[in-house]
Amino acid sequence: RPPLSRQLRHRRARNERDVGHRRLGACTSLQRMRRAIPTIAALVLASAAKMQGAPLRQLHDPDTGLSALFYMPPAAAEPLPLLLYLHGAGESGRELRDLISEGATGTPPVELEHGTALPFLAKHFIVVAPQTDHGWRPAEVNKFLDFLLSSRAGLPIDAARCYVTGHSMGGGGALHAAAAKPSRWAAVVAVAPAGAPRAADLATTPVWCFHGKNDVVVPSGISEHLVQRLRAGGADEGNAKLTLYDAAPAPKGWPAYDGHGSPMPAYATPDLWRWLLEKRLGSGSAA
Repeated sequence: RPPLSRQLRHRRARNERDVGHRRLGACTSLQRMRRAIPTIAALVLASAAKMQGAPLRQLHDPDTGLSALFYMPPAAAEPLPLLLYLHGAGESGRELRDLISEGATGTPPVELEHGTALPFLAKHFIVVAPQTDHGWRPAEVNKFLDFLLSSRAGLPIDAARCYVTGHSMGGGGALHAAAAKPSRWAAVVAVAPAGAPRAADLATTPVWCFHGKNDVVVPSGISEHLVQRLRAGGADEGNAKLTLYDAAPAPKGWPAYDGHGSPMPAYATPDLWRWLLEKRLGSGSAA
């Protein structure tokens, strides 16, 4: 049997090895945790982005008779920009929930309802989507804006940052509404507009058109011609913008309408929302 002193030395060495192993294991675990933090943070942010969805609320304007779905960012404590979205012919009627039907996938109300809107839109804009059963009349749209800006609507809207947008019939409606009252709208976004006013009537209003070159419902020439005329009239490219898609999709559920689903890529464009927030009435942003 080894002397007692040797036993003590062996025991001490064994204990030191055990402590060293435990420290090494603790360091390795800490390193793993540090490496995992960015991944965990990304997952948290992704989950937060997907948690934006909530059923849109309803409002009614007794003056125009228009009813609408609307979205307001959580804990809005100060006046926010307004995005007024005008639907296309496929959502016409008097059933508000038709505004978030499958065929309208990609539009702001649908994406906000389902929690798939870009965070920039969900955090910074009040979105109102009225419904019509008789098309978009410029005077009616502008009168509806009066209601939204009144205390009766109860929405904290910044009157200097009101933007109108729409798809197809609604894209044309947005352009005509802005042309009728250019002093009311800080910018207009038209997606596959089914018609356009005279370019001269939009000379002071920033415009961004999106269109599919392959659109079999509304030819892209409508958007192309309008932007060309705006630029010929003196608007710079930052205030008369055009985005053309070589192969825009068909709206979901409407495979025969190839190219007419441009809201899906258009409203998923991050630069669109940054561009809008740069536009304010009285800022001299338009040419």
